[in-house]
Amino acid sequence: MKKLITCLFFTAIFFVADAQKFVPEIKTGTVINATAVVGGQEFPLALKILSASAPYSIGWGVDGYGEGSFEMSEKAFNSATEFLQVTQPALGSTKLSDNQTFSVISKDAFKMLMDKKAFTYGDNNFKIKTPETAAIKVNGRDVDVIHVVNEKGSQELWILNNPAFPLIIQSAGQATDIIITEIK
Repeated sequence: MKKLITCLFFTAIFFVADAQKFVPEIKTGTVINATAVVGGQEFPLALKILSASAPYSIGWGVDGYGEGSFEMSEKAFNSATEFLQVTQPALGSTKLSDNQTFSVISKDAFKMLMDKKAFTYGDNNFKIKTPETAAIKVNGRDVDVIHVVNEKGSQELWILNNPAFPLIIQSAGQATDIIITEIK
């Protein structure tokens, strides 16, 4: 009887651990493979975290077009309230204003999302979408994201549940939508 209870206990722990969603570590050197969608056209997008500390820098590359990077100040990464709207990035390095982010929401916006279940970015008020209906997969595994939608229902974001680096894993309704498929 004790052996049966012990086996059931470890089996239950295994299933609970297996059911937990994962949060990939985002650090300098992290490589991100994604699909970008602009005007209904899809193309492969490679991102790389060039610097996970101030100044924050995310490199990008599109086969057949070129490469570049987006640099965010510490102030932007901590408290920006707008996304850089880009449909065709400039080659080379682009320095964002202190009120803009690329591929992330600011830490202040993430904190507000956790505290109030809503945040404002640009002209959009986002709130947590409930009930959540679809799992988001990265590396073939369910990733721990917070799904938000704007008041009009025209924009959605799936944000990595990581207060240190609130990466947007997927978007819909943006000038350029992103679908991240792999983080390594």
